[in-house]
Amino acid sequence: MLTSDDPPTSPTLMDTDGGHIYDDSLPDQPSSSSFSFPFDAGDNPGPDGDDDDDNDGYFNDDIKSLTQCWINERCAPELLPYADDLVRGLMEMIEAQAANIEARREGGEGSGGPSPDAAFLAVLLQQEIERIKFLIRSYLRARLSKIQQHTQHILREELYRNRLSPEELAFAERFQELLTKHFKRSYLDDLPAFLQKLDGARMVSSPDLEGAVFCRIKEDIGGFQLESSDEILTMRTNNIYFLRYNAIRRLMEDGKVELI
Repeated sequence: MLTSDDPPTSPTLMDTDGGHIYDDSLPDQPSSSSFSFPFDAGDNPGPDGDDDDDNDGYFNDDIKSLTQCWINERCAPELLPYADDLVRGLMEMIEAQAANIEARREGGEGSGGPSPDAAFLAVLLQQEIERIKFLIRSYLRARLSKIQQHTQHILREELYRNRLSPEELAFAERFQELLTKHFKRSYLDDLPAFLQKLDGARMVSSPDLEGAVFCRIKEDIGGFQLESSDEILTMRTNNIYFLRYNAIRRLMEDGKVELI
């Protein structure tokens, strides 16, 4: 019988239809389809105008990609690479769209106020902006939580240091400095010198890479042998498995697997 402390050594195929599975423990988790940053008709005429739909697809793809990065970050036990381009791009989009909304409001005030359609569109745009800001904040909070939990491990391992943004690195170093000072003032200074070390192997908290996670296969992989057994899995697109994180870690880094 399996328990939460005893992840399975063999995989569990959960679904072959590709349906999304969301964790109820993650509050207000949006579906990827709910983020569809709307545009003003004047800015994106569509197929009948001079411009095409590429811009709209670009924005939707960025939001969808960051949503999956957010889910991966919250489900993975370790700190993942920082999605710098996605976060920076979406922040620039938010600023541009907020300026567009404000400009239209100011323009409407000079002509007796905006039309009902323009006012309604402004409300939709503002709501979408707030939803994307929530996504970015939640993504960053998930990363900060891991940084606070495994600060020393992240700072001492080059792999994880390279995954930090400059701001996260500065935060981690300052956080560890303050934590060390607090421990010393609280009790370490009263202990013998050989007991004052905080960087011993047993003192440093590290992520549990052997924990089990749900994952979805994004592309046909074919035969895949688990390191912990002789069993070979035939991984096909949209198959969902319950596996040890370490077993699919490399596949996720290669973009062939996503967590759910």
